[in-house]
Amino acid sequence: MVNRGLVIATAKEPFREWLLSLPEPWDVPLEEINEDRTAYLIPEFEDDDQRDRILRKFFISIFEDHLADWWTKEEDWPPKRDLRTFRKWFDLQFHAVVEDLVDGVLFDE
Repeated sequence: MVNRGLVIATAKEPFREWLLSLPEPWDVPLEEINEDRTAYLIPEFEDDDQRDRILRKFFISIFEDHLADWWTKEEDWPPKRDLRTFRKWFDLQFHAVVEDLVDGVLFDE
């Protein structure tokens, strides 16, 4: 077991609508957008309060990572990237226990 938690963000319809609004629109279904989601290691947490504090600290990194995965021109990103907007655009799945099943060194790239 590693001393980390995990969060996975799943895009919802507002994210897809943003993709459609881009100068070169991406017309893809949510299923395709969410086909291979990134899992983010976060600090350990024991309860909802700790989890929420962690989310407040890291949501902008996750939000902007998802935007950059689809469109790198930041001037076209939504100007409002607060926690409320993030929660409207993504469902979040948290995991408090992360098991490392690989025998070998864990590299941070």
